[in-house]
Amino acid sequence: ALLFSGAPASGKLTAALELSRVLSCGQGASWNCSCNDCRLHRLLVHPDMLLFGKRSFPEEIAVAREFLGRSPSQASAFFFYRAVRKLLARFEPALWAGEESKLAKAAPLIQAAELSLEALKPDRPDGFGAEVQAAADGLLASCAGLEALCPDQPPMSMVRGMELWARLAPMGKAKTVVIENADKMQDSSRNAMLKILEEPPSTVRFVLLSSRRASMMATILSRSRVYVFEQRTPAQASEVARRVFKIEEEVPSLRDYFESRTPFPPAVASEEAEAFAGRLLADRRSSGRTFRSSLGSSLADEADRSGLGMDEILARIRQKTASFGAKDKAMSFSFLRLMRALAALYSRLLADSSQDPGFFAVLDEWSRLTRETAQHYSSLNRNPELLLEVLAEACGRTP
Repeated sequence: ALLFSGAPASGKLTAALELSRVLSCGQGASWNCSCNDCRLHRLLVHPDMLLFGKRSFPEEIAVAREFLGRSPSQASAFFFYRAVRKLLARFEPALWAGEESKLAKAAPLIQAAELSLEALKPDRPDGFGAEVQAAADGLLASCAGLEALCPDQPPMSMVRGMELWARLAPMGKAKTVVIENADKMQDSSRNAMLKILEEPPSTVRFVLLSSRRASMMATILSRSRVYVFEQRTPAQASEVARRVFKIEEEVPSLRDYFESRTPFPPAVASEEAEAFAGRLLADRRSSGRTFRSSLGSSLADEADRSGLGMDEILARIRQKTASFGAKDKAMSFSFLRLMRALAALYSRLLADSSQDPGFFAVLDEWSRLTRETAQHYSSLNRNPELLLEVLAEACGRTP
């Protein structure tokens, strides 16, 4: 087992997928090898590669679609094709053994995506005109629906399915299992994973990817060879953006670039999180419950200046997110992004309120409620609009 550890967008998944190709190649594994194994790996359809785990960059598909529309070519079509395949890999039937009823919900979207992908094969001889652009738009809609069905934390049943797959003989030289965000797996899934790492089949390589090495189980770390991926500098990130996406602008990081291209970017999510928390703080202050926090006071002052009540803020958030994707599937990621923005804001408030134990305890409770709300959405598929209303009410009642 190998552990690729490093910052987001440092190239871990790209390296893992290329490693999988090299392990399967029977002709020297040169970077431009044209053997059938390498061809299938480049298209991410090789039967000896399994990819699952929490997605690191679901925004990659939207960025790839923009790239294809801005610069239609074999390169942009290939990038879009692979971005979609990374998502479809999560719905490999082997991972859903015993859970076929859940997979059936995604079947119509998977079928639609597969049909559209045929029109997007990078080696098509007739170019990438209107027909390809229309197929790409259809793919974007299908992928948005699949993102909502993609498990945020792979359940133990998925690890069991992977184990059954891994113990079967490979079609070629070797099998590779790639697990993104392995540190975010449930404890039951990690324990199930540990069993096969203790006695791995000789024909399988496991590649675990993590941005938080310290969160990995010590028993898994002890059974893995660790490779550390350094975070790209802004100059390196800008160079990758120029060479891959054909853009000349400076980007601080590829993660920032990906997220800024989505319809509900982190900057907007942060603005709405500040409005949400600011109203809570202003209401708390107006009821006579004081606090010592310069950041908290600033947010409360801004909320009072805006004159918006919590109902109006919630309505504005619903409008900006198309009801969190209910009216536009391209916004299906927006609820978790808002929760992350709230969690980040509460962390800043906690640091600013360390001298006020009572208020610190309130903020700590708000942080817990926010994490719990995100968990209810991810694991229980609860209605996000209702969850946000309940979160606002629960935070407002905090003594």
